[in-house]
Amino acid sequence: MPAALHPRAWTLCVAAVGALAVPATASAAKTASPKLPASFQHRYHVTSAVADPDHDGLTNFTEYRAHTNPKKTDTDRDGTPDGSEDRDGDTLDNAGEQRAGTDPGKRDTDSDGRPDGREDADHDGLTNLAEQQTANDPGDPDSDDDGIRDGRENAGQVVAFAGGDLTIRLASTGKTVTALIDTDSSVECSSSADYESSYDDSAAGDTSSPEDPSAAGDASVDASAPDDGSTDDFADASTASVTAFTAADDPSADASTDDPAAGDASDDPCLTEVLTPGAWVHDAELTTDDAGTPVFDIVALVDPQA
Repeated sequence: MPAALHPRAWTLCVAAVGALAVPATASAAKTASPKLPASFQHRYHVTSAVADPDHDGLTNFTEYRAHTNPKKTDTDRDGTPDGSEDRDGDTLDNAGEQRAGTDPGKRDTDSDGRPDGREDADHDGLTNLAEQQTANDPGDPDSDDDGIRDGRENAGQVVAFAGGDLTIRLASTGKTVTALIDTDSSVECSSSADYESSYDDSAAGDTSSPEDPSAAGDASVDASAPDDGSTDDFADASTASVTAFTAADDPSADASTDDPAAGDASDDPCLTEVLTPGAWVHDAELTTDDAGTPVFDIVALVDPQA
């Protein structure tokens, strides 16, 4: 019968086994940086996985997975930039896949039976495709860093604009929200590129909750959220007063006004060409007037022609 180990010797044995296990655990927790295959590096003379030599918004690693040329902005010369191509047919373009952290060469990156466009990479209530359509960031739950999740920003699609009332079908829930555009309301029109230029690249892949995700409440049922006055600052955004809105909505209305800021609705393509059924809404800030009527403070539209 073997002699029993002395208590001190047993303690040292356990400690040694534990020490051997630590390096393996630590190593497994590490996430390896993406690397380019040697064949791709040699073919295109690139080495960095994160560089973007053709300045098309796609890193070399994304170009590798999308099977595009990292030295050409439009690899197949079809007039559509590589970032806007959808090689795998999952409705999400290559740039959107990069932001969402999905593979532009695979329709269903995680093989869960759901196409990448229908996934919600940042868990903000908007699918990756909805973020792309409304020019929000699929890699950041709070694209404009205002403390409100993108899914609560009233992003969606214009259903109707009549009698001063604007109806939006929310991309987050499919429900509609209707509110008035009054004398203090404004509309902004910017291209997807302008909105995307304000993205914080360091937030990509960060799916943590904003500081106060409940600040705005559920926009589909609650129009009483306080207006903190915050707004996105986008280059070349056009703003118009309610007088111009009303004139554009009602052909019989008199567009003349004593307010020089209102201008003529027919001169503002944001109103006459963009604010129509089918237009995508980047976000829309809701408040209430003194009578408790839901009012849109700001409506930010995605201008496909800008």
